[in-house]
Amino acid sequence: MTFEPFLFWVAHYIFLTGVGILSYGIGRKLTQRIRFNCAAEQFSFCTTLGLGILSYLVLLIGTFGFLYRWLVITVMGLILLLCSSAWVELFNGASSVYGERGGVRWRPMISVLLTLLVISPVFLLPLYPPTAFDSTMYHLAYSKLYVQSGRIVFTPYLRCPVSPQTNEMLFTLAMLLYDGVAAQLIQFLMMGVLTVGLIAFGRRHFSQKTGIWAGAIFLSNPMVLWLGASAYIDIGLALFVTIAIYSIFNWIQLKEERWLILGALFFGFSTGSKYSALFFLVLFSLVIVTIGIKNRKYRPIFLFVIIAVGVALPWYFRNWYYTGNPVFPFFGQIFGYGLWSPQDLQGQLQDLMQAHGMGRSLQSFLFLPWNLAFHQPKFQMEAPYSQIYLFALPFLFLSLRRSKIRQSFIIIFLYTLFWFSSAQILRYLIPIIPLLSLTTAASIESCLEWLLVGKVKWIKKGVVTFAIVILFFAPGWLYAVYKVNKEGYPPYTNRKQEIYLTRKLPTFPAYQYLNQTRGRDYSLYALFDENMAYFADGIFMGDWFGPGRFEKIYGKFSNLEALHRELQLLGANYFLIRRDRVKVDMPREDDFLQSHFKQVYENAHVLLFEVL
Repeated sequence: MTFEPFLFWVAHYIFLTGVGILSYGIGRKLTQRIRFNCAAEQFSFCTTLGLGILSYLVLLIGTFGFLYRWLVITVMGLILLLCSSAWVELFNGASSVYGERGGVRWRPMISVLLTLLVISPVFLLPLYPPTAFDSTMYHLAYSKLYVQSGRIVFTPYLRCPVSPQTNEMLFTLAMLLYDGVAAQLIQFLMMGVLTVGLIAFGRRHFSQKTGIWAGAIFLSNPMVLWLGASAYIDIGLALFVTIAIYSIFNWIQLKEERWLILGALFFGFSTGSKYSALFFLVLFSLVIVTIGIKNRKYRPIFLFVIIAVGVALPWYFRNWYYTGNPVFPFFGQIFGYGLWSPQDLQGQLQDLMQAHGMGRSLQSFLFLPWNLAFHQPKFQMEAPYSQIYLFALPFLFLSLRRSKIRQSFIIIFLYTLFWFSSAQILRYLIPIIPLLSLTTAASIESCLEWLLVGKVKWIKKGVVTFAIVILFFAPGWLYAVYKVNKEGYPPYTNRKQEIYLTRKLPTFPAYQYLNQTRGRDYSLYALFDENMAYFADGIFMGDWFGPGRFEKIYGKFSNLEALHRELQLLGANYFLIRRDRVKVDMPREDDFLQSHFKQVYENAHVLLFEVL
């Protein structure tokens, strides 16, 4: 292997480190009056807050149409200067640690370097070009359109024309300054911050051992690593939800209003990321209302609701502005259907509610832990969850006598019930997986101490704790090794990336042809190839729902004149057919076809015509 791939990998991680440092600085500047329990808590809270602020800053700049690289870099430079107090504190802290320890401690440094080397397959996962279905269908497609336009624009032809997009704003920042791989690395950063946050959560509310074990259990999930390496938004959602819950736990314990404000901000960020976070906002609003009424203190109630709703509001207002529905496309019968039809919404709900899972009967619910451990493909599995949660259930039930474990279990149970009653898709469980990992770790430690009372000295030894960490993390590490062995090393040149994309996405060469021959000057209608929106430099149309729905086109193959007329009405000057997803017989000798459709590209998977 040459030195070139290392330059590619290191350059991307330098960019990611820069985003992480900037985010930390923003968050630390805004939390200087908060006393954190440990460095891990300070890092996780400050970086999460900074990522949320950065996202809304991109939204603000993009809304006013100033989404230019030079301007964003200038703004980031000014932020670095404004956060100078955070850098001074960081430098002084590092200097004091160095001084107290009498210089560099080589043994810990070597241990860290060896650990990073062992887990290096995990760090390779987000460096592959984006290919995950939803990421290329709309998450990254949003960001690409925003960068191309220099503003936050309406995207009527994507699967979701509008949606809460806090995470996508960070993708937009990454793509504006670097590329799509950098956008995936944003989720990887969030996964890392979330892991550190779990360690701190465990340390404050249980024990340091619980926190470390929780982080290892969390990373043992191949699903977590897959999402952390993909430009989906679920890890970002899990980060905001978990740190929000952490904040509320701290507020309840310390009675300090600053923690409540942080919790409201993080719940606002989570609700601005995905609709499912509304569950947590409602649940914790009820918790805070209950506490407020019990203590006859109503200020926390209004403060929490106003901040959380206010943070999320821009996205829901944007939804309403473009579609008339603040939670588009849901509840169309109340707010209106916008660009969709009642049939579109019914089809989407049928896919979400009925196409996945193992039913909603009482028996299905009782067997849910078993099915989630051993029948995960039934729930649309991109990657599996660890089975440790099932095997740890006895420890959990035996530990419910502890109030914080019981409180965490109630939150997990209620969200699982919500998930079970709605869309039984495996990755939709991710918001409570961090809390479940923490509760599992706390339960295991609690039961081990109880079972081995008088003999717990062995479990307190660092080497044993580290051995258990390795045992917990092993499934995640094995998954990362398997993926890298299967895919090979991440491609690091344009040519290697094109070869990789062609292997993973067989219609990619058709888009490459259009981009190379027409640049951004084309409008493409793609039939049954909706997940390729990100790869089109021109206007992309074609989806199951919305103004470019497949129904308009597919039913007209028997009448080529009607097909041509419909494509012209849509403004498409190119027409792509995903021939391995639908059998279409084009009468090659037809005079109208030859005079109005010029075939410009063909392979075993795709036909591409210029519409004349």
